[in-house]
Amino acid sequence: MQDINDIKEITFDYIMEYVKGKGAADIKWLKEVANKPVAADKNGKPRKISFIEIRKEFTIKYFPDLAPKPREKKPTMWERIAEL
Repeated sequence: MQDINDIKEITFDYIMEYVKGKGAADIKWLKEVANKPVAADKNGKPRKISFIEIRKEFTIKYFPDLAPKPREKKPTMWERIAEL
């Protein structure tokens, strides 16, 4: 397996090979992620999980240092005024 330094280097084939190498429990995890319900599209039609979403879940589980960090919530104008 190649060394991964950035989330963009993680391909679908890499995910498949990595999970296969880990074992049955990890294969089961990937299948559960792939079948996880996701929000409907903007037209209200049901959709399947995208590769980007699977890659994010994979990165959080196996490469947490490369996972996207949650954005810091900025206070609203009203919260900032209340702090004065």
